[in-house]
Amino acid sequence: MQDVSVKSFWNEKWAKVDFGKETKTCNYEISNYGRIKSVDKLTGRERLLRGAKARGGLIMLNQKLKDDSTGIVYIHRFVAENFVPRPSDDKDYILHKDYDKANNKWNNLEWATELEWKEYQKQNPNHKGRPARTRNYKLTESQVRMMKRMLIRGKTKRKIIARKFGVSENCAYKIEKGIRWGHVNIDEEDTAAES
Repeated sequence: MQDVSVKSFWNEKWAKVDFGKETKTCNYEISNYGRIKSVDKLTGRERLLRGAKARGGLIMLNQKLKDDSTGIVYIHRFVAENFVPRPSDDKDYILHKDYDKANNKWNNLEWATELEWKEYQKQNPNHKGRPARTRNYKLTESQVRMMKRMLIRGKTKRKIIARKFGVSENCAYKIEKGIRWGHVNIDEEDTAAES
């Protein structure tokens, strides 16, 4: 007869997943190594599962339940809650020590506070963060000042002013209304003197 159980690694412990509702045909277990297995309710046959990759790269187990709703468990959170002791209640975040979100072994996971998580993200080589502001502007601040003066004066059409400065008419409109380059101010006296 064929063996129907999954071979466990040395020191591997399994914990049953509770979705809060009954599953259809199998029960599910996750180990401290981050492995997932299904156990057939009728035959007891065990199978290893890969899990699904969520948008951010985290591995999750999502299954249809008996009432046709979906049960979702993030593997790293399940392993941490069941196999990694939480040092204090204010540590709600879970870090992957090697920055690999697919490595959900208990010894690769660590509880952290929000502040520790933010510091971790700064050091994370996989986290690109917010891109630096580009410095390749079409206009300089002095050109924007000149453009704003011309637009306020109203003697020349916006379309012609935009063409003169090499920008779109929409860009000229946004500069005039202060949506873009709103931090650049022109002196009211300069505008009045030029009129």
